[in-house]
Amino acid sequence: MFHKITKKLRRVVNNKIFIIFTIVIFLLIRFYFTTHESTPKLPESYIQSSDIDSKQCNLSLLESDGWFCESNSDWKRRKRIHRIQHKRNRISDDRYLFFQNNWEPTIHCQFERRIGNTGDGGKWICDVYRLRQMNATDLLIYSFGSNGDFSFEKAVKDILPKAEIHTFDMQLYECPDGICTFHQARLGNGKDDHSKSLQTVMKELGHENRHIQILKVDIEGSEYDLFENLFNLSPSNQAKLPYIRQILFEIHLHSDSIDKSIERTHELFELFRANNYVIFHKEVNLDDPRNVFEFAIIRLNAAFFTSQL
Repeated sequence: MFHKITKKLRRVVNNKIFIIFTIVIFLLIRFYFTTHESTPKLPESYIQSSDIDSKQCNLSLLESDGWFCESNSDWKRRKRIHRIQHKRNRISDDRYLFFQNNWEPTIHCQFERRIGNTGDGGKWICDVYRLRQMNATDLLIYSFGSNGDFSFEKAVKDILPKAEIHTFDMQLYECPDGICTFHQARLGNGKDDHSKSLQTVMKELGHENRHIQILKVDIEGSEYDLFENLFNLSPSNQAKLPYIRQILFEIHLHSDSIDKSIERTHELFELFRANNYVIFHKEVNLDDPRNVFEFAIIRLNAAFFTSQL
């Protein structure tokens, strides 16, 4: 009798030891893979930020196309703020205060910087220092509209000495030596007024397979035609859309047809959002504060908009 009890107790103890051993092995394996989790593989064109260890910011790197590097908790908080603000970004069709009531920034750049003129002509760039981390031979900058003012190009060249800058204007000007390459062209949808689309410009310059890191647009109302032609591509042509990291543009609310102009402006910003852009800066142009504003947008990965918090 005693022998049977002892044997039974030994069996129970052995079972418990086996269960405990199995649990310990499972926890050790889980701990190993958690602490050795690799950063998601990103295309070579992505900009690796080194603000913190990449293992601590794999989510933000992935969902910002390698631009932002911050903790997962901060990144989720950033996404939450974006979604809250985006719901409030189309609330009014009031012509009098249209830009005052609509389309505010939904994301911020910790080290954004205004470069160029101190007044009209200067632009805000998101964390321009990150561009230094790129291959110095692959910094492509387009500047649409100059009116003979090259202060923006000079400032970019001062910060990024090896950047390749191309400036376009419908009038004939000459870039300062060593700053940029000038092209006389009217920018638009490529259909009206002998204009050229962005796609045409890139093809003519042999830039079809390159990324544009900064696109500055100040073309006095033709920005609608330019952007609508660029982003209103059929699904079959989406793969041909050039990758543009940041777009810095001046927008003009037309006065010819008020209702049509308001709706077109709403649709343009919706188009930016549909193509994975978010607003990071907004500034009034005091020369015409009701009708002219400066905006700066940056492209993120589609996962930023679709992933759960």
